[in-house]
Amino acid sequence: MRRSFPLLLFSLAWLGGCASTGPGREAAIAAGRPVPATAPWEIPETEWRTQRIVRMHYDGSEGNGTLRLVLRFKDPERFHVSASDRLGRRWWDLNVRGGDALVLWVRERTFCRYAGDLEIPALSLGPVPARAVAALLMRRLPAPPADPGVWEETAVSGRPDRNVRIDFEDRRGRRWTAEATAAGPSRWTLWRGDRSRATWDGGVEGVEEVARLVESDTGLELRWRQRRAATELAGPLPAPEIPAGYRPGICGADA
Repeated sequence: MRRSFPLLLFSLAWLGGCASTGPGREAAIAAGRPVPATAPWEIPETEWRTQRIVRMHYDGSEGNGTLRLVLRFKDPERFHVSASDRLGRRWWDLNVRGGDALVLWVRERTFCRYAGDLEIPALSLGPVPARAVAALLMRRLPAPPADPGVWEETAVSGRPDRNVRIDFEDRRGRRWTAEATAAGPSRWTLWRGDRSRATWDGGVEGVEEVARLVESDTGLELRWRQRRAATELAGPLPAPEIPAGYRPGICGADA
């Protein structure tokens, strides 16, 4: 397995903020307007302080394989993801606290620290914040609009269960479209002009939640399943500390 794949799988989501509240929601309350249900890029507070196991399969020009991801999620600013292969060998850990992230490449015994967005060489999607990883693994839209009123204008007059389509730009000027209800997105696309850069869709098969992401430029396809319901977070998260014997890795971006 080339190193680009663990790096790629760690950074599965794009530009996003995942707070359960935001400027748009506060403005609606102040104006006395009805407040719509949780926006599709927000992680509901009912999902905070949980942990879950996700099976991730990747297939691309450089190969294919499967990783087991364990997401321990306290809140959108504090979570931990650990990845291992079928044999139980750890590949990497991602530890996020506030706006900072620490990545440990366990097999290489190297580390990277980030205080801002990450640039992912294996993808063509541009810089991403580490906290967006949790948003995607928890089946939320990983990018909020630059104007948070987009969701209010679309959803406030409709039923919470109504499927709506939103079209917006994020704070970097990237265009997204999504189909979503209050329960979350069922499909989204990131665009480059009139061509899609990446498309995600999610659903339920039996007792499993499933999702698939395809990147048009690289042909990369990611598929993941959550085979068990999320459980209550067990114990405190590990401190984002560098273990003895680890050396700085090749991190790129603004590490």
